[in-house]
Amino acid sequence: MGNLGAREKYGLIVLGIVIAVFIIYVFGIRSAESKYDSLVSERNELQAQLDYYESLKSQNAETQAQIQQIEANISDVEATFLPYIETESIEQYVLKVFEDNGCPYLVSVNTEDITPASVTLPDGTAATDAVIIKRITVQYSTTDGFNIPQYNQSNSVMVNGAADEAAFNEMLEQLKWQGVDSIVGYDEFVAALTEIEAENPDCIKIYSIGADDEAGYILLNASIDFYSATFTDRVSDPDTSAPYITWNGDTNIDTDGGFIGMPFIVENTDSAWLNVMMQDEDAIAGDRAFATYYSNAIFSANVSEFGLAEVLDTEGVVNATGEGEEEVVGDETVEAEG
Repeated sequence: MGNLGAREKYGLIVLGIVIAVFIIYVFGIRSAESKYDSLVSERNELQAQLDYYESLKSQNAETQAQIQQIEANISDVEATFLPYIETESIEQYVLKVFEDNGCPYLVSVNTEDITPASVTLPDGTAATDAVIIKRITVQYSTTDGFNIPQYNQSNSVMVNGAADEAAFNEMLEQLKWQGVDSIVGYDEFVAALTEIEAENPDCIKIYSIGADDEAGYILLNASIDFYSATFTDRVSDPDTSAPYITWNGDTNIDTDGGFIGMPFIVENTDSAWLNVMMQDEDAIAGDRAFATYYSNAIFSANVSEFGLAEVLDTEGVVNATGEGEEEVVGDETVEAEG
């Protein structure tokens, strides 16, 4: 180095600086650039993942909105059916509407199940859900403009099982032709059906209406269908507020004066029918499967000849002693027929 001139020394110094810079670039700056590129690439990958998840989030929100709309549509369809069927509640509702519209003279009411066709799914299988139809058929009578109508014991002349003569005579004075305009029932019947039809057009349908001309009056007939369905996976909460869904009539009714089956004579002092006796022709109708053939024959013969009131004389004794013998019925005697 001592033999080198100043020029060579400066050259070596410059060369050393260049080598040092090169080493710093290769092992420092170039390595940093490579790491930077790697970080940029990683950042781009993470950004792509973030964009993907943001996209999924957006799609999920759209999917959720679609699900909510579909559920709303399903709820609308479910609302077009009654949540369930209670026959007594439906009958109560129908009869009350007719009564409220001034049509109380009910002749009969019947209920039947209508079986609709099963629902077939797109894959050809039968759906587990099914439509349920309950049909209520009612028959009401108009008045005839002459006879005195009665509803719920109105216009009755019976007091404690006996006829009130004054009330009876008063009723007889009303027993006359009142004119065609006095006949009621038809307009009231139509009004009741109109109200029922408008109550819930989706769930309640008038199936049929008819009228039968009778002896001065009309028997009016209507069949009304109530629609329900079984939903395996119901989406909406059922609405049970309608008066035909659950029972809305009277409860805890006093039935002490009631009876099942009309006896020959009503002896229940709590009954409004106290001391009312069955008509003779009704008393001997039927085969009486519970009775011996001879007792039924004797009973029928005696009622036909003397009347039920005489046969039921509590002081009389009926003896059936064989063919050709006599029975004692009160103070009367008749020859036995068997």
